[in-house]
Amino acid sequence: MNDFVTPVLRALDALDQPLDLFIRDDDAGWSDDTLLALLDVTARAGVPIDLAAIPLAVSPLLALELNARIDAMPGLLAVHQHGCAHLNHQAEGRKCEFGDARDAHRQRADLMGGRLLLEGCFGARLQRFFTPPWNRCAEFTPSLLAELGYRALSRDRGAPRQSALPELPVDIDWSRQHREGGLPQVAHGLATAVRARGRLRQPLGLMLHHAAMSVDELDALGQALSAWARHPQARWRAMADLIASAAPATPPHVRFH
Repeated sequence: MNDFVTPVLRALDALDQPLDLFIRDDDAGWSDDTLLALLDVTARAGVPIDLAAIPLAVSPLLALELNARIDAMPGLLAVHQHGCAHLNHQAEGRKCEFGDARDAHRQRADLMGGRLLLEGCFGARLQRFFTPPWNRCAEFTPSLLAELGYRALSRDRGAPRQSALPELPVDIDWSRQHREGGLPQVAHGLATAVRARGRLRQPLGLMLHHAAMSVDELDALGQALSAWARHPQARWRAMADLIASAAPATPPHVRFH
């Protein structure tokens, strides 16, 4: 375990100022037991986590549990929209729910329908952010999101540039790194990202997919977060705080219903 935790601690040691980090866990609505186990892990470490929730997958029972946890742990848990049904609509190429295979009219219907479902589950607790499934969307989607009152977008660091919304990208996909090389690969990727984001004074985003994580991975994450969270150069923050500090307020004429 030390071989997993230490590279990130050393990368943090080398920074000349504290680094903001955040965790985004995708696909809330799937594998509820594993999701709640993950939330126990982050709560014990005192680290905020943002859930990207699939509107058509969130059950009333899960919503009840998440609402209780949000209220009990202010600032440590938040929920935002993750697509609508998490379905691939591309006939060819890479998977995408909000890709160029569907026009703005169809995308708008799914965005608004999904948002209404999540508002019914979470009310005012729902954050005004959007994470597209598979971390990609059509070129026109960010402008559509802005038109509908969304406040921010979160995709991969390498996603095409857009100017319609503030963006808070993720840098490390835990599941992909773990699949390719286990915990050492996760540690190497995180340490590299710490150095890169530190040089550029940018927040670092860690993306999780709880449904793909084993019990052993959750245990490893918990031990690592406990160590990383105590480091004076690591500031684990909620996405809302990072967006608030980096972006102007939503214009008064744009409303999020």
